[in-house]
Amino acid sequence: MTYQPSCIRQLRWAFTLVELITAMAITAILVIVIMQLTNQGVTLWKSVQQDTSTSAAARMALQTMANDLESIQIRTGSPDYQWLYAEMDGVMSGLPNGLNIPKSARLIFFSCLPDRNPSVSASNSKRNGYRSLLASQPETQGDVSTVSYRLKFRDHILNIPSRRGDTESFPLFSLYRHTVNPRDTYERVLGTENLETRYAQFEPQEDEDFLCENIVELNLILNVQYVDSGSGSGDAEQAPYRTISVPVFSSSAKNGKNRFRLYGDRADAEGSNLENARVVSVEISITVLTEEGVALVEQVRLGQRRAPDLKDFFSRYTRSFSRSVSLPLPL
Repeated sequence: MTYQPSCIRQLRWAFTLVELITAMAITAILVIVIMQLTNQGVTLWKSVQQDTSTSAAARMALQTMANDLESIQIRTGSPDYQWLYAEMDGVMSGLPNGLNIPKSARLIFFSCLPDRNPSVSASNSKRNGYRSLLASQPETQGDVSTVSYRLKFRDHILNIPSRRGDTESFPLFSLYRHTVNPRDTYERVLGTENLETRYAQFEPQEDEDFLCENIVELNLILNVQYVDSGSGSGDAEQAPYRTISVPVFSSSAKNGKNRFRLYGDRADAEGSNLENARVVSVEISITVLTEEGVALVEQVRLGQRRAPDLKDFFSRYTRSFSRSVSLPLPL
């Protein structure tokens, strides 16, 4: 029996170079797989977080508009008075080069607003103290306010419009909801044939009227019911009713947009007179930017990158939401 040194016996139990390389290769593969799974998890988490954030913003904006439209005020006994005005808004200044937003609607109407008037508030204390409040705050008189919705691209915190190259501000696509109190509405806005012109005297204060950020598009489709006077019926009361959809944005309209005006007994849809018309419902569509989209817009604005293709931008960095709102019958 020959004697073998302990070092030789230990070497017999060591790993060979091939075994080490194989183990390292397997470990590397496992690390790569784990990193990919982790990256997919993080990406999924970010996507869910962004969808949750954009969904919350969309729900708030849609719910507020729905509440206002469901309380819209229209009087049929005033044929020459205008009660609703909608058009494509052409005033959107300071946009980053190459990121012109194609759809931005403007809406003006009258509504009974629970959040603006204590007489219709959900709070018992405000309703019970309404009479005493009238004495000290005359601007709360009445229950009908003027409401306007409009998109802006500005820094709503510093209350300044967007300026290219301005690194101190952080402008966003934001939705503004401006209201005129019931007293001014009654004395200075109601009873006009041109609601847009009469409302223009009240310039919105964007720092107070900011509603929701990161909304890049606001589109409206009005479903209008009217009497078809051209049906051949001699009696106007027996003439059939028709219902049509009037989009604020239309490729067939002048300049690609429709101006819609609703009066007490008729509607004017870009020159088309609709007799005994009323708006039965409104389809509201909004497009909301994700957080990545917000960062991209800021980079484009500061000249740090070129503007992407709009089609690709909207498909990757935005989410769209819609809601149908039924309007009450005119009084």
